[in-house]
Amino acid sequence: MNIQSYIPNQMTRWMYEIPLLTIGFLMSVFSTLQSDLVLAKEPQIQQVKVQQTRQSTAEPKSAQDYFRRAMRRYRSQDRAGAIADFDRAIQLQPNFPDAYNNRGIVKGSLGDKALAIADYSQAIALNPKFFEAYGNRGFARLETGDRAGALGDLDIAIRLQPNDPQLYIGRGVLLAQTGNKKAAIVSYDRAIRLRPYSLDAHYNRGLARLDLGDIPGAIADYNTAIKLKPTYASAYYGRGKAKAFLGDLKGAIADYDRAIKFKPDHLNAYFNRAVAKNTLGDRDGAAADYNRVIAIKPDYVNAYFNRAVLHAESGEREAAILDYDRTIALNPKLVEAHNNRGVLHYNMGNRAAAIVDYSSAIRLKPDYALAHFNRGIAYYTIKDYASAILDYNQSIALQVDNAEFYFNRGLAQYKLNNYPQAIADYDTAIRLQPTHAMAYSNRGLLHAQLQATPAATADLKKAAKLFQAQNNEAGYQAILRKLEQMQE
Repeated sequence: MNIQSYIPNQMTRWMYEIPLLTIGFLMSVFSTLQSDLVLAKEPQIQQVKVQQTRQSTAEPKSAQDYFRRAMRRYRSQDRAGAIADFDRAIQLQPNFPDAYNNRGIVKGSLGDKALAIADYSQAIALNPKFFEAYGNRGFARLETGDRAGALGDLDIAIRLQPNDPQLYIGRGVLLAQTGNKKAAIVSYDRAIRLRPYSLDAHYNRGLARLDLGDIPGAIADYNTAIKLKPTYASAYYGRGKAKAFLGDLKGAIADYDRAIKFKPDHLNAYFNRAVAKNTLGDRDGAAADYNRVIAIKPDYVNAYFNRAVLHAESGEREAAILDYDRTIALNPKLVEAHNNRGVLHYNMGNRAAAIVDYSSAIRLKPDYALAHFNRGIAYYTIKDYASAILDYNQSIALQVDNAEFYFNRGLAQYKLNNYPQAIADYDTAIRLQPTHAMAYSNRGLLHAQLQATPAATADLKKAAKLFQAQNNEAGYQAILRKLEQMQE
């Protein structure tokens, strides 16, 4: 009986994705054009509207006239006209903070954040207590990546107007983006105390709670958000993620279904639903969802990767390789894709291509123990035992408690007639995994080859018991035959 080799096909299974969610906070408060009439009571506002209607055909004369027409133009989506009128208002009245603030809003809506920030700064210079301008500048700075400046502006705005819930929500969003989720929750708590039925506050607090592992708290916030807005796709998606964390995959899928119902192109809902479906054994459903993700976003790397895993598990190796090819084309540095494609090439008999893929994975990530191990297996298969041992040495150095690494190195040592080293490796494999039947079997066979009969008998009997317990009838019968031969 020959030494038995055990060469597992090691494959990285899934690239799970927990994508960044779109922040639910809408800056509607600060996107409303501000004026000196903004605090007027409703009857006065109606009166102003009537007056504006009567004057709408008259040519503006004063700064206030241009300001009012700018607002009308902005509301009718005439942003260029609005900016022109704000320019004229400022020319006529250079100390007009509301005009600067509102011109900043329009410029910001056109994507010119730098000019918007300049206008907000001028508004603040003219009116240091203009909390709306601080808030607007804070959000504009956030969009330019100036998180410190944004936080400073929001803090000032809150000091000037401590009872505005939108400011606390904005600060919470900012703090969450900087990774300070606990402080973000404190800010959302404050917003909810001020406005208990704030959709944005509950939704964003749910995001932060989910990130911190407070799953029940996150679900409670998503429940409230859904109650406030029953068509809120993002809240259903967030609640689905929370349920998935709790292991309630069917409940998660139901929520992903709702998210997709209300937002048919919800990329992340399709992706996470695919992961949940596959976990529940619905591979066809998972594949359909990955197909949908790719249809929506053809460069979605992880969808190709996960679909490749699905194809591989279904025995569709060529399709899996095509998906790994696409994955690597989109992200050449994704080491798992190189490793997994190598496994497929190996299983299809293309050892050279497998070695190329494993080598690429190792070049990208030198401490990738699995790729070293897999390349060692490929070298072993083409009888390059010395190279195999070098890779096994590296995989062992990186992961010292993996029994299979020692076992496979023992195989290569045996092939090079390094019998003491082979026995030592089988010893370590057995110490790390006492139920490793093949390690007992191979050590026993090697002891028998070396005429160490008592040790061989003990190992083979142990291997027989383990094979039998593991329902490995072929291994069990082979060991019995070898024991019979040793007794002849």
